[in-house]
Amino acid sequence: MIITDISTMLPAFAQPLYNLLASGVYEQQLLAMVRIRKYLSLQDVLPRIDNVLALDCTHFFIAFLNMSDCPDLQYETAWVVTNIAAGTTAQTERLVEAGILTPLIHNLRVSRCVHVQTQTIWALGNISGDGPPYRDLILRSGALDVILSLIEMCEDPTVAKEQKYMILRIAVWCVSNLCRGSGRAAPEWLQVTPAFPMLRRLMYIDDTEILADTCWALCRILNGTHKMNLESVVIDRELCTRFVALLSEPHPTIQVPSLRSLINIASGPEHHTQLLIDAMAIPVLGSQELLAHRNSTIRRDALLGISNITAGTADQVREVTVQDNGNVMRRVLEILRRGDVGGEDLGEDSDSQEEGGDWRVLREAAWVVSNATSVLDLEITGHLVYRLDLLPSIAQLIDPRRSRKANYVLPAIGLTHPALLTKLLDIVFNVLRCNEHHPKEQFMKIWVNDCEGGSILLELLKLSGSGSEIRHLDNRKMVPRPLQHLRFPQNENGSSSVGAKSLSTIPPLGPSVKKRVETILENFFEFGPENEGFGPFFSERQGGSRPLHEGYGSDYQDDDQEDDLDDDDFNQKVYYSMGGSDCQTEDVDFDIDDMEERVGRMNLA
Repeated sequence: MIITDISTMLPAFAQPLYNLLASGVYEQQLLAMVRIRKYLSLQDVLPRIDNVLALDCTHFFIAFLNMSDCPDLQYETAWVVTNIAAGTTAQTERLVEAGILTPLIHNLRVSRCVHVQTQTIWALGNISGDGPPYRDLILRSGALDVILSLIEMCEDPTVAKEQKYMILRIAVWCVSNLCRGSGRAAPEWLQVTPAFPMLRRLMYIDDTEILADTCWALCRILNGTHKMNLESVVIDRELCTRFVALLSEPHPTIQVPSLRSLINIASGPEHHTQLLIDAMAIPVLGSQELLAHRNSTIRRDALLGISNITAGTADQVREVTVQDNGNVMRRVLEILRRGDVGGEDLGEDSDSQEEGGDWRVLREAAWVVSNATSVLDLEITGHLVYRLDLLPSIAQLIDPRRSRKANYVLPAIGLTHPALLTKLLDIVFNVLRCNEHHPKEQFMKIWVNDCEGGSILLELLKLSGSGSEIRHLDNRKMVPRPLQHLRFPQNENGSSSVGAKSLSTIPPLGPSVKKRVETILENFFEFGPENEGFGPFFSERQGGSRPLHEGYGSDYQDDDQEDDLDDDDFNQKVYYSMGGSDCQTEDVDFDIDDMEERVGRMNLA
């Protein structure tokens, strides 16, 4: 069989090629596998994979992999399997259903040829990247232990550097794929934790590709550290310090998993959070370099890391809000005040880019402040309100009144995203609750008089579909009753500017927003006798303090899908277990939330 152009080999030479595979002659079988390998290493590979599978020759592949005395044939066959498994899910299924995993795993265990083992790992990495069922089959086979042994062999100083890095690039990437998955699709944690000590040692390697896959694997394993405590998964200051140092890497494929590893560590117990603080994570997470990074995913994750720290103890929150003259929290509030001002342009079709930037970045900034104010510490809340002007920043984001739009940098951005709006209302609730514990403070006065917070809350209640539940509101204006401590801007005709005119441009708000607004009004305002109106009660109220409205901030009763609450509003700490991509470049704004797709690598050498 003479083929002058390998790209046209199939289907034109299908029968001669099949005859070579079935010949039983080693030389002819090796020639056939080399030609198939070269054919699959060309461009436009998916139809080429279909042409190879159409030969119905998978049983030959299995037979060749079992020929332990023919390492060259095993190697070429494993290479062909690698490239087929880098195709579609359906193409990989053809291999697995034919029984390809058994000889691959057997070769991984017993082969004495490093090249055969390495190419086998590559094939298993592609198969495991196709989804949890195949990944779990490989993990249950004990393949991870063999892969880790091969990685450990590379620590031998007698291994040539070129060979060492070739093995590590493939093996560590395969380990990362075996750790891939989140939620219900996550691997069983105890099956992947044996890789942790080896991966930890690889955090200092001087190869970008290996380091990126190492960080992704660690990130996925650290997803489980808040649930269990094992001797094999040791979280200490050295580990945290290394992750913090990796945030300075110029490659997002290293920065992002390092960020998410820190997030996962901070989602654990308070002593883990303290390790991050001791490792100087706060100044780095809150640095201008990360909070103004041109990649919105990095900006968002940096804020998420800070929010997990502010979900800790009061002393830990002070490290963010008060220490270093409050510079970190000042930058966070600047995001709420002026918007997400990252450097990238996602184009007109982005659903998260609008006036004010990526609203998801604003939401994470709101989480930072919400967690910080939830500890009800006077020093923390006072610093935010008095020195950092927290309440005016919140007011501009939730004020629906058109008459105030010109006064704000980001008018009513929160109204278009209920997940952001609810978090901003949580901040208001926390601040007013702190004022109730410390009645001499001026938080309520600033919110009501300086920010016109009473008008904002009443208008939000109307927008949330409350109808006539508040007695002094009709469809267009408030009943002209004197209001104690509250000032509402007046129109030329003397009526309140709160009215139906602004409703035409803002969509109805969901039940979780309504619940939060009603709770704030019920807990911190009350109806007084005629001519005393509707005002703050806790500083003048008699008979002791009123219990807080039960269930504040929980959405157990909410069925409205329009709320789009993609945060876990029942927990202050959030962990990440998302997967990572191995092919991102630093000038592409990628979303890690979309990185759980299957990852396959072709061997085109």
